[in-house]
Amino acid sequence: MRRLNNSLPLVLTAAVLTVPAVNAHHSFTQFDRSREYLQTGTVVRWAFNNPHSWLYLNIADEEGNETLWSFEGSGPVSLINRGITGSTFEPGDTLTFMYCPMVDGRNGGHLGWVQLADGSIINPSDGGCNGNDENIERWKGWLEQGFTSNVDAQAAGQ
Repeated sequence: MRRLNNSLPLVLTAAVLTVPAVNAHHSFTQFDRSREYLQTGTVVRWAFNNPHSWLYLNIADEEGNETLWSFEGSGPVSLINRGITGSTFEPGDTLTFMYCPMVDGRNGGHLGWVQLADGSIINPSDGGCNGNDENIERWKGWLEQGFTSNVDAQAAGQ
């Protein structure tokens, strides 16, 4: 019993110090989750890695100049459970996707949902942007009306 009493403060200290690290890892503060945008790009690389996957795409501006953008997604275990694998996105694939932008304005953000070439929509998000079925259905309506951001759709009363 004495041994347990001596180690209890150490265990409690370790637990207290671990909580901020866990919360920091799961923070989405670098993404503006209040804004959702639609974009189309060409896959450069799909990094199917732990703890988070990354999708790198070339996105063209109005003049046709391409810039490399990067988007965070969920980790492999969560993705595999949704049928998303290391070969779901191949270099050269053209994807339409919804994302939440970086708060600092860098080219990238967090993936919400992705529409594949066959028209199917998948959810690679881990919470940094809303890729759930309800949001996909909302976006289908907005897409029919030509919206490319939730801000514009909401401003129009949608």
